[in-house]
This record gives sequence, C-alpha cells and structure tokens, in this order.
Amino acid sequence: MDPIKHLNPIEQGICNKADLAQIPIAGNIELLPLCNMDCKMCFAKMTRQEMEAHSPMHDYKEWLEIAGQASAAGSIFMLLTGGEPFLYPNLKELYFGLKKMGYIVSINTNGTLITDEIADWLAEDPPRRLNITLYGASDETYGRLCGNPKGFTQVMGAVKRLKDRDISIKFNCSLTPYNIHDQEKMYQTAVDLDIPIDMGFYMFPPVRTNNIGNEKYRLTAEDAAYARYRAEELRYGTEFGRYARYSLDRYHNYEQTEAYQSGYTCRSGNSVYWINYDGTMSACSFTNDYQVNVFEEGFAKAWGMIKNHVHESWMSEKCHYCKMRILCGRCAAAAISETKDISGVPEYYCKLTRCYIELLEKGAESDED
Repeated sequence: MDPIKHLNPIEQGICNKADLAQIPIAGNIELLPLCNMDCKMCFAKMTRQEMEAHSPMHDYKEWLEIAGQASAAGSIFMLLTGGEPFLYPNLKELYFGLKKMGYIVSINTNGTLITDEIADWLAEDPPRRLNITLYGASDETYGRLCGNPKGFTQVMGAVKRLKDRDISIKFNCSLTPYNIHDQEKMYQTAVDLDIPIDMGFYMFPPVRTNNIGNEKYRLTAEDAAYARYRAEELRYGTEFGRYARYSLDRYHNYEQTEAYQSGYTCRSGNSVYWINYDGTMSACSFTNDYQVNVFEEGFAKAWGMIKNHVHESWMSEKCHYCKMRILCGRCAAAAISETKDISGVPEYYCKLTRCYIELLEKGAESDED
C-alpha cells in the first residue's frame, strides 16, 4: 500500500480553475494559538496570558459570520487548525455550523485529545479528513520533542477510535533532529494502519515575533535532503530507481519557456487564504509581508486586497530560470521566511535541492549496477 495517496482529480481540477480565476475556494482558520503540547519547533503556540494580551479568541459565531461571507465569495473547503483545535470552545458548534453551510471541512490536530465523545460527534457527519501530526513512533520521542511522554500512546488510541467509526485520517509528519531517527518507524506505522502519510522534510523559519520556534530545531539542508530522499525510497520501494531516473530526466531536460511575471507560484493568494486566530488574513501562514484584518474589512474586501498584493508581487527572477526549480519546492513563503523578501533566493532550499539531486544521481547509478 502506498501511504501517500493522490489528490481527488475532480477536486484538483476545481482548484486549478479557481487559481486561474483567483476565487478563494479553500480557507484555513487558525482558531487559537493554545496547545496541550510544547513542541520545540512550534511557530504558533502562545501561553494563555500571551494570547489574552495580544488578542482574545474570537467566538464561534464570529467565525461562522466570516465563513458565510467566504462562502458567498466562492469558498468550498475549510481547514480548522491551531494551536490545538480540540481545545477551542464550541468547536462542535462551529464544525456543524460550517457543515450546514455546505463546507467540506478538514481538521488539523495533534490527535492526543480525541475522546470517544469527540469521535462520536465527528462520526455524525464526518470531516473530509482528520489530519493528525505524527511527531514520532514512541512515547520517548514525544517526550523529547513535544514535552508529552504519553503522546504516541494517546495518538494510537485516537486512531483506533476514529477508524472504528470510519473517519478518514491522514498523518502529517514534521521531521526534526529530535525525531529523524523515527522516520522509518513512522512510515511503517502508517503502512500498518493503512493511513496515508506526508513526511515534511522542510521546515520554514518562524515569521511570528511571539513564537517559540527557532531554526535550530530544523534539519540541516543536507539532512533534510536525505530525509526527502529516504521518504521517497520508502514510498516507491523497488520502483525507486525508475522514479529517481525519471526525476533526473525532468531536471536535466528542463527548460523554462514561460516568461518571468508577477504572482506567486502556488495556490496561496490565488485560491487559498489563511486567517490567524486574531483575524489577520494573509495568503499563507508564512507570508507575513501583507496582512489584512478580516473582521475589520469584511471577507470580500480582505480577499480582494490579498489577491491584488499577490498578483503584483515579484518572486526571484533567478529562481524563475533555475533548472532546479523542477525539483525544488520553493514558494513565496520560503522566500519571505528565509530572506524577509518575496524576491529573495532561499539559499537553504537551494542547498537542500542540490544535495537531493546528488542523492538521486547516486541512487540512479546504484540501481543500474
């Protein structure tokens, strides 16, 4: 079983059309910055005192009002995230309110707080998916990285409750120096449970001044390249050699035929938006170069301002013509978070991609021997 499943082609087609028309088809709402864990690399977490001093949480009825405005502008998909969304008061009421509007709802969670009661109400009208971040393959790793020495056991209990109720689950995994030793075990856990997994080898530098995250908690560029390479080895198994050669062919034969022009190269600000718990709206959680308060401006005006900013922004011309871009995941968020400038070149990602290509070359050669 391949634990990384392809996107629904119908959804993919709808989102592609939304990109071209700059329709805000998919939203992300950060409900709160509070969490029951203390992950070393977290970019969002605040203490309750810090949160109250900055901005109290918004009531679920306020979010439903914004969601209604977004729906009128074309929104269909909504992701609820945090912090830990299962700490949000009235999450159940917000969830069913969004469902009643016709939203396709997903939830990001660390998976440690999902009780039978929560699983029961989720099962009444299941989310499109519950995205559980998997931080390790043992309680020891959870204790070291997240300050929760029972985390893995709690997540496995939640998985059983959710699967017993036929609720769709996906694992997301952020690889760091504190859990990289568990990479293969996390993958095997996903395989054993028949749950798709996305292994994140790249970690954005934090862009919020109040966060506890720091670049020292991410992998070196060389280690991140190997983590990406190893994740693909695990995914493709005996077909990995062919995959490596295919990827290298794309790289060596790549020629940029499109003109250098303004705009982001991803969905952010084209069909996707992010709203912080305080109402600050941006193209993405890591693009803090332009932000608008959605509660003050209203959704339609805020989205118009965001998409216009994105359309008028110029990313790096050097990146545009670089051959590595065919295998590089660089985006506006990487440029901003790495260089503080949308037109900057994220050198960490450049180094990561160069190292990854070297690994592919070696992998393809060894497969031919």
